[in-house]
Amino acid sequence: MTVPLKIEIDSHAGAGYVQYTNTKIVTTIDVWEDGQVAADLDADGAIVGIEVLDFDRPTMTHAKAFAAEHDLMFPQISDGGRYPSTSSG
Repeated sequence: MTVPLKIEIDSHAGAGYVQYTNTKIVTTIDVWEDGQVAADLDADGAIVGIEVLDFDRPTMTHAKAFAAEHDLMFPQISDGGRYPSTSSG
């Protein structure tokens, strides 16, 4: 399972980004709900990172499921619906 290189949280915007590689992003695909969860892909179609635009339970559930389908570790959320820390790696 691939672990994130970096986790970025914007608490004011209620958004986060989990980065898995440093390769160049060539496209972004919507994974769920018109971009609530999106994946950045490199030229080979590999996932560079996953963006979430809300920390509510449905959004986080879909983001975690997408990550698991692609053998990527996705950070846990606390009971309050927020990440326990603001950065990693």
